[in-house]
Formats: sequence, C-alpha cells, structure tokens
Amino acid sequence: MIKIELLSETNFWLESLDSYNRKQNVNKVYRRIDGEYALVECKYTEDWDLSQKRSVAKQISSDDYITYIALENDKVVGFIGLLKKLNGPYMILDMMQVSSECRGQGVGRRLFEFGKAEAIKAGAQALYISACSSKETIAFYRAMGGGLASIPIKELAEKEPYDLQMICPVILNQKPGV
Repeated sequence: MIKIELLSETNFWLESLDSYNRKQNVNKVYRRIDGEYALVECKYTEDWDLSQKRSVAKQISSDDYITYIALENDKVVGFIGLLKKLNGPYMILDMMQVSSECRGQGVGRRLFEFGKAEAIKAGAQALYISACSSKETIAFYRAMGGGLASIPIKELAEKEPYDLQMICPVILNQKPGV
C-alpha cells in the first residue's frame, strides 16, 4: 500500500531518489501554433541520472519547500514539491513526479490533493504550475481542474519556454486563469 507523508529527516535523505524511476516516453507535446495550442509529434524519453536525482532530492528537502512523498515499502514512488513562499495569489507547484511503475494508480491525484490543501492553508487562491507540455502531463493537470493561466508568471514562462503555464484553483467554484 502506498502512503503519503510530509517529507522529514526521518523518511527522506539525499539518497532517497537513487532508485526512483523517472522514465517517461513522450510521443506528443503541446506547441503554440498560430496563437493556439495543438498536439504535435515529438518523441523523446525523459529520465534522470544519479546526479539529477540527488540534485532534486536536495532541492525538495530544502527549507524553501513543502514536500509530500509517496512511499511504498519505505521507497519513494512519487512526490510533490511546493514553494513555501507565495507568488501573489499562487502557491507554486514546482515539482511533481510519480514513478513510472506507479502511474495510473491514483498516486498523482492523492499527492495533488495534499498540494491543494497546503495552498489553502497558506492562503493561496490557486496552484500555479509550469507544466511539461507532454500530452499525458497536461491531461493530468486538466483532470485535476487546471487550465491555462490567463496571465503567466513571466520568469517561470521564460525559464521553461516549452512548458504550459497552468492554474488550478484551490477555492471551490473558482475558474482557472485567476
């Protein structure tokens, strides 16, 4: 059984992601064509080497983050990393991952719900997501209630120009694009 816990010194350390399976085969991505987003073929594999895994582990365990981890038999199989400092009405969902062998089992949905609860506690109106433009990633965030940001955060959009800038309201009856 997969359990979700707040990351702490007792359940996470620098090596916790060493065996994490980040692999994702991407076939289609969203690209802006004539002012509209369209799915286009773009085949690549996203994966992390040990150095990247350690860098992410260090990042999500820093004091700048609120991070929840999904654990199966004490092994990290997913996580959501939220920046503690709000950006206007938004809490930034900086990273969210579910290991390839656990995708499609509701782990991402459960992690996302913990992220929304943290945003509400912090007084945010929405989660802001600079989302990988893969078909599957965008479908997930749309299923969570997200939509395209009407006014993207400029520095995030410039940092990842192929990402889609998305907003997911955390307050009931609020529409995306706050």
